[in-house]
Amino acid sequence: MFHLIGNNADLILDRLKSWRLNDGNGTEGDNVTLVVSSDDVDGLPPKGERYSVRLGDVVRDSFQISKRSVSLYPREITLVLTVAPFSIKDESGYRERKSCSWDKTTVGQVVYDCLTPHGFDVFVHPRLQKIEIEHIDRSDESTPAFMNRLAKSYDAIAKPVEGRFIFVPIGEQRSASGKNIESVTLSLPMVNHPGNSDFVNVSAELDGRQDFNGVKVFYSSTADGSRQQVKVGSKPFKSLGKDKNTKNEAEQACAAELRKMQRQGRKISIEAPPNPTIFAEGLVLLDDTFPRAFKGQCSVDQVSFSGQGLQPNRMSIQATLIGE
Repeated sequence: MFHLIGNNADLILDRLKSWRLNDGNGTEGDNVTLVVSSDDVDGLPPKGERYSVRLGDVVRDSFQISKRSVSLYPREITLVLTVAPFSIKDESGYRERKSCSWDKTTVGQVVYDCLTPHGFDVFVHPRLQKIEIEHIDRSDESTPAFMNRLAKSYDAIAKPVEGRFIFVPIGEQRSASGKNIESVTLSLPMVNHPGNSDFVNVSAELDGRQDFNGVKVFYSSTADGSRQQVKVGSKPFKSLGKDKNTKNEAEQACAAELRKMQRQGRKISIEAPPNPTIFAEGLVLLDDTFPRAFKGQCSVDQVSFSGQGLQPNRMSIQATLIGE
């Protein structure tokens, strides 16, 4: 059951016509859309009002109203709520474009430096915390834009949740709170027919994996300024276009790209009955009830829930099959 906690939440829930919750693995992706009947209501909840959202007993996140619209016929209000760690005035400058540089630092330090001024409790996965960075520039970028770019370099998720900012490798079995989450198993029902409430449908790309077994990149030697090459993995190699500053940085870039290549299999789309324990940064296993082309473990890129009234009807998952 869909549930809100916050000012006038009962009033909203009593008049709720439909809703949709989107959970993505980036800094800007999470939102909730509510369509509320306003036949006997003239007022509007204020922009910036905060609500905790639950599906059954599972706390999904805290959101605030970022967009409102009204309709005369039918008389209804549409509210869009987003995960927003800042006030409407953005007094801390979370979205401001800034430029700065770091020398001889770590991934963890860069993330802490960028996020703690905005009031976040920061969680950086231990595997990423101490990765050394010789030099990095933030060039006229907002904090979420820069975090997204940094996360892509290390095949990671950068995401704010309930006042906390997490920076973790994609596919790790940790929720956005930094706590362990279980891999969820999906099975086909005995009679899998579109007219049934438990109907499951899956579509998958057949040729999503890149045909590389290794990664290579050049760097400038500090000893003599010569251009040297680092290789990780085996042939055939994927070449990274931009030269790195040091051998250490080159090795880390190759390792991160190789991990990404090994993690990414075929893209897969799943339509199924709602399971509120599935999060965008989690794992889903399609068991042996599925045909061979579909079964396997998936890294969830995005999950959406939708419903009429308070009841969730369907769940849509965009994911990546891991491995072969």
